[in-house]
Amino acid sequence: MHPDSVFLITGASGGIGAATARRAIAAGYRLVLVGRDEQRLAELAAELASPRRTLSIRCDVQDWGEQQAMIERVCETWGRLDVVFANAGRGGGSGFMRGEATPEIWRSMLMTNVFGVAPPPG
Repeated sequence: MHPDSVFLITGASGGIGAATARRAIAAGYRLVLVGRDEQRLAELAAELASPRRTLSIRCDVQDWGEQQAMIERVCETWGRLDVVFANAGRGGGSGFMRGEATPEIWRSMLMTNVFGVAPPPG
């Protein structure tokens, strides 16, 4: 690992993403913490206590424009991006048959889990 390697984690505000961030900062990476909840991202960045080694970005990975702005900000800030953990994801509920999952929930799940990890066009 290069000493200035930049590690981007989507879904960083909780669960596996936050746990990965804790391990990555301990391993010496600079981190890009990405998620939809700015407050939780700020709390994680404060917990990591490495303000010069963390960058928190509010981004909904379902939106190409937000993804592009996120990458541009990383490149403007650190000039590189070495590792991406596309961790953002969501479940679709129990299914349509029991009425617990609506088409909107399934659309959001697909947009996050499939569209959110695809590289932007161009």
